[in-house]
Amino acid sequence: MSLRSTAKKSRALKHSRIAQGMAVAAATAAAFTLVGCADSSDDSKTITIYDWSATTGTGYTPTNNTYLYEPCAQDLGVTVEVDNPIDYSKIRTAIESGNVPWDLMNVQNDFGASPNELEPIDYSVINRDRFSDDYAQDYRVGSDIQATAVAYNSELFPTGFDDFSAFFDTERFPGKRAVPKSLFAGLIEAALIADGVPKDQIYTMPLDETLDRAFAKLDTIKDDLVFWETGADSQSKLSSGEAVAGLVWVNRADDAVKNDGAPLKVVKSEWIQTDDYWVIPKGAPHAELAQQFINCITDPAKQVQWSNHIVFGPTTTEALESPDLEANPNRPTSYIEGQVKVDDDWWTENYKAIAERYNSWMLS
Repeated sequence: MSLRSTAKKSRALKHSRIAQGMAVAAATAAAFTLVGCADSSDDSKTITIYDWSATTGTGYTPTNNTYLYEPCAQDLGVTVEVDNPIDYSKIRTAIESGNVPWDLMNVQNDFGASPNELEPIDYSVINRDRFSDDYAQDYRVGSDIQATAVAYNSELFPTGFDDFSAFFDTERFPGKRAVPKSLFAGLIEAALIADGVPKDQIYTMPLDETLDRAFAKLDTIKDDLVFWETGADSQSKLSSGEAVAGLVWVNRADDAVKNDGAPLKVVKSEWIQTDDYWVIPKGAPHAELAQQFINCITDPAKQVQWSNHIVFGPTTTEALESPDLEANPNRPTSYIEGQVKVDDDWWTENYKAIAERYNSWMLS
């Protein structure tokens, strides 16, 4: 994947009255409705999306609303309802019970490779050829290229804080570390790399040995950990100084700097590539409509507009190579050489075992 180094000036898009209202309302609500051209009383024309949080400012949800959901609601003549934040346990419970309230979900690459949980992607509706790399899969479609990375207070630590080992070194770099309370890909990998496991061997060891080593490393800083529950919470912990460093989604570090004035820097020499994917849960009430919606929101032109207002990279070749994609040094595709690519199949196969170990460790 490549990014052209030259880019045209940003073509700022005008926020519509509806999107502005949604962003404000979402700040105090777990779910909200984005109305397109259809009559909202027609359930067959309503699509419910389970999304990440970040409901205000330049966060994930309002950016999705403005540059993806609202235009596609208008294009398709539908009503869009958004529920957040994503919770994998709720997803699995809903699928197992056969009572699924969502039509479309946005998940990370550690979820969604199992055909038992998802509807297949219909590539007679969705243009498979538009996607770069391996982002057009049987049961999911790449929505963005993002990073889970270490962000740290550069005023406290002006030099030397440049890899995962620094994150685990509370003697040289004292202070609290913010890590996710829920299990996502990233924390296990960071612990293993900090413990000296070569990047190409993270997923090749026996699972028991892998987890023993990862949690032993986490034990070395457990007393200094604070746990964030949402992206907004991770940003708050870093901006307030409650934590001097955190393992966070890179857009949250970016927002902390731009919106909160936090003196943060992101470690770019080592980071976990935790991409997001559009998936349709098995038993979705409007699966066919969800297929159409995926095709619309992965339109390369819409991906460019979206990516220009957030630090994540697009997943279509045309968008990645577009002269309208603004150069952004904080976008993960700008420092791709530092990536640690997550093994999605490993996570799918072992997620339950890892989650059990993680939850037990949290309570110990």
